[in-house]
Amino acid sequence: MAKFTYHLQKVLDLKEKETEQARWALGKSLQKKEEEEKKLDRLTERRNRLTDYLFEVQDQACSAAQLIEISRYRQVMDRAIDQQLVAIHGCELEAERHKVILTERMRESQLWQKLRERSQEQFQYAESVKEQKELDEIGLIRYIRRSN
Repeated sequence: MAKFTYHLQKVLDLKEKETEQARWALGKSLQKKEEEEKKLDRLTERRNRLTDYLFEVQDQACSAAQLIEISRYRQVMDRAIDQQLVAIHGCELEAERHKVILTERMRESQLWQKLRERSQEQFQYAESVKEQKELDEIGLIRYIRRSN
């Protein structure tokens, strides 16, 4: 029996490699999103500590300049948190884009894999038909020899 070789194997390999690259890119974008969320958590924690400190200072005797300085720093922290939220949203959009790409790559890869399987099935069917013909010929030749 002859060995099956798929004439579009390189295309199939390429599609599978593209799928792997899309998986890697999605993982990378999700990792970046997670890092940005951790940054947001740290910023939020710092702002909360600063707010607590501001309330403590207000209960004590302190100068107006000190209160203004703490309030300004808190505003800076609020802006940093807002910027971090925008960065996280950007990461979410990027991750979603990578999910769409991965889905498309997986579909393409599956399509090419199915084409390969069909081609292999056709090859095996053709081989079995050929083998059956050979067996029929052998049987016919034996029958003819016995008849003579």
